[in-house]
Amino acid sequence: MDLLDEIIPEWHFGNKHHVAVDAPPERVAEALETFRLDRDASWLVRLFFRARGLSIPDGPSPRETLTAEGFSLLGERAGREIVFGVAGKFWAPREMANLVRVEDAGAFRRFARPGQAKGAIAFRIDPLNNGRTLLGTETRVWCADRRARLLFSLYWTLIRIPSGIIRTDMLRAIKRRATALASAVAA
Repeated sequence: MDLLDEIIPEWHFGNKHHVAVDAPPERVAEALETFRLDRDASWLVRLFFRARGLSIPDGPSPRETLTAEGFSLLGERAGREIVFGVAGKFWAPREMANLVRVEDAGAFRRFARPGQAKGAIAFRIDPLNNGRTLLGTETRVWCADRRARLLFSLYWTLIRIPSGIIRTDMLRAIKRRATALASAVAA
């Protein structure tokens, strides 16, 4: 069973993105750990962040960037899967500073405050044939009640496409880094 399935088995909103990479899983894992939004993101991703009133996080890796932005590391299988989570009213810009930092996967699973939601994002690395790897990301959001589902659904309507573009852009940049790392090792 995937960590994401263990951490958030039920959800109301979700999306998945993936890309095949011509590199072995260990190079993809290395590329994921060294990816930086401030260095590797496209101009379009920068535009989406500015439109939301956010600066491009400059953390040294997705791990540091996400935890600095209020997410908690909920679980990890080294070189295979990493899951981050956030809770609160993250559809309300003024609430972004008041996110609930969940301590661990257990606290995340138990979180069910009325009018709020919890969301998780996972990065997965799966070996394919011939030294290739499938790199993917999946997002899941569970809302505690009907009001939270309504409010989040309005937000989701606005951000689903830009969010998907951001994730796709991240995966492509990680793919480029992994391919370069694999070429350097082979040389």
